[in-house]
Amino acid sequence: MIPEHAAHQAISLAERGWSVSKIARHLGHDRKTLRVYLNGNRAPGQPREQADSFTPFTAYVARRVGDDPHLRAAGLHRELVELGYPGSYSAFTRDLRSNRISTNCLDCQPRPARPSIPTLIGPRSSHPDQSLPIRVAPLAGETIVSYLGCLAAANHVPVSVILAHLPSWFTTRTITHDDLSGADRIGPAGIESLAAITGLTIAGLHRALPAFGLGHTNHTGRPPVRAVHACRRCTARHGRTDPIPLHLPSHQRLCSRHRIWLGVACQIDIRTAPEIVHAHRKAARLAHRHGPLRLLHAEINAHQLVTAADYPQSIHRRIDRLAVSNPGLMSAHPDLIEAATYPEAISSALTALTKTS
Repeated sequence: MIPEHAAHQAISLAERGWSVSKIARHLGHDRKTLRVYLNGNRAPGQPREQADSFTPFTAYVARRVGDDPHLRAAGLHRELVELGYPGSYSAFTRDLRSNRISTNCLDCQPRPARPSIPTLIGPRSSHPDQSLPIRVAPLAGETIVSYLGCLAAANHVPVSVILAHLPSWFTTRTITHDDLSGADRIGPAGIESLAAITGLTIAGLHRALPAFGLGHTNHTGRPPVRAVHACRRCTARHGRTDPIPLHLPSHQRLCSRHRIWLGVACQIDIRTAPEIVHAHRKAARLAHRHGPLRLLHAEINAHQLVTAADYPQSIHRRIDRLAVSNPGLMSAHPDLIEAATYPEAISSALTALTKTS
């Protein structure tokens, strides 16, 4: 695009018989750009039409920001590039601002000051001499800050006392409430220290805590996860009463053991809709075959198509069954609608992934 006055001047000179090359030398603009105005393809002052490359990913970005509040713009941009987004990082951040999407975790702002850690039971050591008297096993997917808080409460000591025996990485994770950023910097000594103080095995901590066990499943250094609360029946089974924050793989939508849908605002008993569990197993196979990011993108697009059309009778019957088995939950609740349409969304996602593979 050239200034509007320059475009008008170019058109005037062309009407007087000037050649395109002469106009380009006179005005100091490229000949190809001038021909756009001289041929009438664009009016003076009209901006160049740009392909909207962000719109196909808007729903995906909104879902990922909601699922993982600590996912930063740089990591999110890498995910989109892997899915085919052609824009640069600066273009991506402009798209975020224009769509009013923020990648800052509101719960972590402002960031609290680093607390002072009292040395009540000796200096910080990466290899404590003995473990705590009461052992507490973490739930699968539990966050570091939640597990350390539960461990401290069970042993009737402040969290700072436990942190005093662990590397400083754990203190940073406790402050930021994000145990996935920088997980590659903890090193073997970190999990060895935690195993020593908890009395649990290193293998068990690897399997349970995402900071150690999920691994880096893509090149961003942060696995695609969703932040949810643990299944209420799993929580009760472990003798814990408070909600337990988890980091689950992005495609994991339910607790298959207890048939509980882990929604955004509520948890839904889906025992009356076994087809949802079957769809979840199919999704796990698709995630293994095509990758979690491609599956999530296909599922989001499929869910939009399913909810935009009139529901078939099968979905209406499923909504009624779920509403009856979950007293007090309205049939129009977003989490219930998402659970009820999940089998159809996964089937459509399977078709889309098969066509593109």
